[in-house]
Amino acid sequence: MKDILKITASLTAVCVAASLILGAVYTQTEHARKEIEKAEKEEIIKSLLGFGHGHKPPADLVMHAVQRYVISDPSGKTLLGYVLPTKDGKFALVEIDLQGKPVKVLPVDATAAQLAEAATRDLAVSKALPQGAKAKYAETFYIADKGGSRFGYVLPGVTQGFKTFIELMVSLDPEFTIMGVAVEKHEEDPGLGAEITQDYFKNQFVGKTLDILAGLKVVKEPLPADYLEVLDPVKTKLAKLSPEKAKEIKQKHLKDDIYALTGATISSNALTRGVKDTVRKFVYRFDILKKAIDQEKVQAAF
Repeated sequence: MKDILKITASLTAVCVAASLILGAVYTQTEHARKEIEKAEKEEIIKSLLGFGHGHKPPADLVMHAVQRYVISDPSGKTLLGYVLPTKDGKFALVEIDLQGKPVKVLPVDATAAQLAEAATRDLAVSKALPQGAKAKYAETFYIADKGGSRFGYVLPGVTQGFKTFIELMVSLDPEFTIMGVAVEKHEEDPGLGAEITQDYFKNQFVGKTLDILAGLKVVKEPLPADYLEVLDPVKTKLAKLSPEKAKEIKQKHLKDDIYALTGATISSNALTRGVKDTVRKFVYRFDILKKAIDQEKVQAAF
């Protein structure tokens, strides 16, 4: 009996020790994973604004993160909530109803670092809301200012791909013309749909205005040879095209539809639909947010 108790005690001690070790290892690896993901996202955002591949962002470039929430108030009414930075270095939650009218502005007691982490961000938003209200995080978009003037926007999007969802990001200039497109996550077929990540496909969206984007579709036609040369930076370099010539060719094809990837029309349509929907929704929502900020006299940092 004593031997059994000793064995049981020993096994319990081993299990507890193993659990503690595994917990510590998980905590460290999870922290490392989050840091890697954070660094990768920051690199994507910088690249979409034109500062990737060794191009250092200017010192006067300021990025403002804005978090969008879907809020259910104590009465059950659905609202949209935007957590944004204010000029005094603090944060505010701007509530807007589904008709686009501002409801109220609430202070959010948090730092930028806390708002960058899901758990602390959600807790801060929950504390800002009245008792009985619930908030569900939707997305974070970014507003870039340079030298005190608007430089651009970076917004996330998601669309149904051939297999699973495709997560993407789009950057816009101050007039909402596309500056760049990035594919963050996807499970499209290698050599086929996975080609949506290649520059020669993604760069077809660059320079498209809201008017062009509205009627944009995917066509099953070969990508023109001269267009391919300016879409792929490697081919542009090999062709020794001058910046002026490259710009001329891009302008010539600016209003072209999106040329589908060979054997991957579904994936081509998926990313095109995702880009269009992401931009359309952002422009609509941002216009409403700006009006609410002006009406409520919120001293937004951007």
